[in-house]
Amino acid sequence: MSGIVIEQALFHAGSASAPLARSPGFQDAWLPEVQRILAGFGERLTGVPCPAALFVQPLGKKHIAIVQVADQPGRDEKFLAFRFLVIERKAYESQLGDPFIIADRLAPDWEKRGDLATLTWIDLPLPARSVAQIQAVLKRVKAHALKEGDDPESLDFERTPENSESPALLGGAQILVDGGKLVFERKTPDNDLVRGLWTLLPNRTRGRLYPATFAYSGALQFDVMVLPRLNLLERLEGYATEDMACEYPGSGYELALQRAAEHNDQASLNSLLQRRDSKETLKLAGILLVGLVAIVFFFNVFFAPTLDPVERRLKAAEVAGFVAVQDPWAMIGIRLHGYYLWGGNVQRPPGPAPMDPAERRLKTAEVAAFVVVQDPWTMAGIRLHGRAMWSNADKAAKK
Repeated sequence: MSGIVIEQALFHAGSASAPLARSPGFQDAWLPEVQRILAGFGERLTGVPCPAALFVQPLGKKHIAIVQVADQPGRDEKFLAFRFLVIERKAYESQLGDPFIIADRLAPDWEKRGDLATLTWIDLPLPARSVAQIQAVLKRVKAHALKEGDDPESLDFERTPENSESPALLGGAQILVDGGKLVFERKTPDNDLVRGLWTLLPNRTRGRLYPATFAYSGALQFDVMVLPRLNLLERLEGYATEDMACEYPGSGYELALQRAAEHNDQASLNSLLQRRDSKETLKLAGILLVGLVAIVFFFNVFFAPTLDPVERRLKAAEVAGFVAVQDPWAMIGIRLHGYYLWGGNVQRPPGPAPMDPAERRLKTAEVAAFVVVQDPWTMAGIRLHGRAMWSNADKAAKK
């Protein structure tokens, strides 16, 4: 059975050039990047333990590394050991994106030396997240905010803004969706915090971000990181702290996520988690812009003798709309609407005569709004509002 190939290797802090163990496909060409990553993770601080942590980093242009970190006993003091799981970047971004589930199932053998096996991940696609999982994350409480004797599972336990972790998790998820970065301050690794945050993110956003449940330095510029002290991050600019995440204004994604959790709406949750990433949207916008320029050029060259300028622009806009909506029913609607808009020498199905320019613009805006909102009640409101606008325009014209 085919799957995603995972190469692995074990390192000790300060020995990146000589892996203690590795699989046959772990390349020597990756070793300089491994050295950079180990140095960027930072040196172990006295009195600051790292019992178990996890982070993700790019390894060259075509791969990413999921890295498990843990203290190991030494002769005089503990030292850090690192286990690298190397995956092709495209496969990770498009099919995985969750380093926690991978680390859970592929536990490291820290005592292993010499040869390691090449692994294959065949459990695809990853299990879909349920409303119950989202609800469980939103019920998390801050461990350091609990008083002696407090039991979060008790029916008498009162969740407050001071002890609840959901404001930071929801605000943090929105910050990451919006393209920002997060940093948290903890004395030890907080795997549950970052895992919970990852549970709330869209699939495509998870695939492109690099989290760290703990690090001794901010040099690797993770998208989400937990540090023992915020001053270990040389430049806090560009990062939102936990307090800032709690105060972050609620926006579309965060509110939709809360609504799906509160109403046990699995269908809405599935749609929300499959949404386009912000960077994907910008990339698509760039592609559409280039495509529109190409379409306009095509019509200028090949249809200039037969189409007047207005009709040429309308046809180009229609084709661009087809590319944008990517939905056959919406395409049919745009196509039929185009017949009515062009009029003139273009053969139209039976119906009213061509509209005047003002009404044409209003109806075009209405159709564009229908495509964007994709909600029948909102569409009905836009339609009623449009009729009122056109009626008022007709009255004004008669006067």
